[in-house]
Amino acid sequence: MESLTLYELNEYIRQVVILNFGQSIWVTCEISQLNYSRGHRYLELIQKDESTESIVARMGAVLWAGEHARLRKKHKDSLETVLMESNQVRLLVNVDFHERFGLKLMIKDIDLSYTIGQFAERRLQIIKKLESEDLLEVNGSLDLPVALQRIAIISSETAAGLADFRAHIEENEYGYDYRMHLFPAAMQGAQLVPEIMTQLSIIKKRKSEFDVVVIIRGGGSKIDLSDFDHYELGKMIATFPLPVFTGIGHEIDESVVDMVSAKSFKTPTAVADYLVRHNLETEQQILMLESESLQLAQKIVRDRRQELENYQRFLPILAATTLERASNALQQILFSVKMLFAQAINHKERELAHLMALIQTAKPENILKKGYSITYKNGHPIKTSGEIKVGDVVETHVQTGIFESQVSKIKK
Repeated sequence: MESLTLYELNEYIRQVVILNFGQSIWVTCEISQLNYSRGHRYLELIQKDESTESIVARMGAVLWAGEHARLRKKHKDSLETVLMESNQVRLLVNVDFHERFGLKLMIKDIDLSYTIGQFAERRLQIIKKLESEDLLEVNGSLDLPVALQRIAIISSETAAGLADFRAHIEENEYGYDYRMHLFPAAMQGAQLVPEIMTQLSIIKKRKSEFDVVVIIRGGGSKIDLSDFDHYELGKMIATFPLPVFTGIGHEIDESVVDMVSAKSFKTPTAVADYLVRHNLETEQQILMLESESLQLAQKIVRDRRQELENYQRFLPILAATTLERASNALQQILFSVKMLFAQAINHKERELAHLMALIQTAKPENILKKGYSITYKNGHPIKTSGEIKVGDVVETHVQTGIFESQVSKIKK
């Protein structure tokens, strides 16, 4: 039985591939791994079963440095956003088989619209999940400080939007003073989510030092916005203890991060405008309160002065009226006292007259007139029979005279 060498078999396979795949074809798949070497990109592509998530197909692919430069010029930064692990992609490839290196796909182009559609579907799923957990309005419900001056900035150090933001804040026409601290993080690519979450964790530990967190970057394409459509990042911002403002440079589209933040703006400059305007409104409110307080104080002073003038005007009248009333009351009291005194004297006079009458009645001469007599012994009236004895001479007084007698007998 005739046999082939391995090289002969592979050469035969290569010819079959050339004959059947002479033109480039579009392939949909998921990027499982992505490695870099000397400007080349080496990808592992897979396809999963929709129901079990198990891998049903796997193949390697390569994007040569030259092709990468051409596609980068064509798609700009969006190319790197799409060429990330776990992304669903639609690739234009050449099927190539090499006797030594085996079967490999050579990437010639990428369909950004396909990945955008995948991103949109994933974004909707994330929004529904956050909405089911009531997280979309949590950060927005936080009360803003009266003045927003201590700003924690999360941005790339080289972002053009950061420079615009700083300039707008520092050169504000009202001369407001701001303290800004930058927490650098990638604003695009695979490191965006982990670096922003790391910096948010650091800020959370220092939350007492800041009034607000601002996430800003320059402009970008629609695909660039998908970097901010991430469930864990969205949940972290939604439950963050400080208000989070976003200005990530998209005029039309709104990312998940925008939706869960307290306030979202189209550009970094718009964020700076709001921070200045907020403090201006605060200052105006303070000035208004100051003016209202002054007006109220002036009104109180006017009212009290008017009351004092009224007191001064009516006090003499009030004093005269009070004096007159007191004088009348005093006269009434004096009259009452006189009446009471007269009544008391009259009563005492009647009592005295009664007593005088009793005294007159009790006089000896008056008693004698009634037929009574008084007997004396040695000049003293005799009150009891024990005061005399038989043979004593006594003197008896009657109304018309005095007579003497000698006691001959005493009856007990």
